[in-house]
Amino acid sequence: MTGLVVPNVSWMPAVYYALAVVSAVVPWANAEVLMLSAVPLTGSPMHLGVLVVAVTLGQMTGKSVMYWASRHAAYPRGRRLQSVIDRGREHFQRHPRGALGVMLVSALMGLPPFYLVVLAAGALNIAFIRFFVVGFAGRLAHFALVAFVPHLIGRMS
Repeated sequence: MTGLVVPNVSWMPAVYYALAVVSAVVPWANAEVLMLSAVPLTGSPMHLGVLVVAVTLGQMTGKSVMYWASRHAAYPRGRRLQSVIDRGREHFQRHPRGALGVMLVSALMGLPPFYLVVLAAGALNIAFIRFFVVGFAGRLAHFALVAFVPHLIGRMS
């Protein structure tokens, strides 16, 4: 069985990056569907890998905007909400590996939803570089699985 031959695909990483930025900030725009759409359009595993990186970078660009917006947001100063934020901040300062573990699992598996974890990371002042590195690693692994498992199954059939 011959694969789909796509002529010039040099534009695809930029388009996939831009769509991934949108999917990062708009909850109903699904990045996994975006990633799956690349599988039949690429001519080689290398091209698919480039799109995995483009989608990951796009996701983390959008999530970084959300992180900074959450970090600098003016939260209502109600006692209860402020108490929750303060307790969360204290907990993650005492147990930074726990915060990074939650972020990694969320970025990799989507549970708890990465969207909410990003907002919490910003609100709790988790160090941006830690947030970005852990989020990037988890999202990269996630999108690689989403793309390459169907790619390999398609090659086997």
